[in-house]
Amino acid sequence: MRHQPPGSIAQNIKKYRLLNHMTQEELSALLELDTQYYSQLERGERNFTLEKIIRLCHILHVGIEDIVPISPDPAPDTRETVGRIVRQLEQLTPAQLSLLEKFIAEVLVYAK
Repeated sequence: MRHQPPGSIAQNIKKYRLLNHMTQEELSALLELDTQYYSQLERGERNFTLEKIIRLCHILHVGIEDIVPISPDPAPDTRETVGRIVRQLEQLTPAQLSLLEKFIAEVLVYAK
């Protein structure tokens, strides 16, 4: 059984659930998940899907960057990064590309 370190996705979700004065039962019901399964997610014993993270952001009224820990690159080379992303995008299925497009739209909404 693995547990997430502080600042992980699971810990961040728990933090914002508590800040919103919600129980695991309430949040799991909104996510249409079994409470026991949700509890395993929050303990880091299972992984959240991207779709669940996006729904959680809406429910908890937080941005994706509040849930998903992102460490900024101190000196990013944008062209290299874009090139790597394009190569990765070319390997995705249409369904994966569609999900990624939704994710990017969510990030842009919360980036404003």
